[in-house]
Amino acid sequence: MGEKGTVREVIFKVQVDRNNIGFINAIFEGYEHVAIVRVVDKKNSIMEIYTSSDFKKTTREIIQSLKEEYGILIKVLEVREEAV
Repeated sequence: MGEKGTVREVIFKVQVDRNNIGFINAIFEGYEHVAIVRVVDKKNSIMEIYTSSDFKKTTREIIQSLKEEYGILIKVLEVREEAV
């Protein structure tokens, strides 16, 4: 939980190569309950990865792993937190 019992949603807005969208989605599906992924701009290959403040670090580590271990070009455009 976030500060003082407030649940905070964290949204990573990322741009990826279109060919990797399915793979990235599958990786996050494998980490059940960590994050939900959706494509918000198919033309520009922009995805949003929704998680909670509790899993922010884990989500960031998965993104980094996708870059380092799989060589996926994934550019973090924005990270925002919102109270739920």
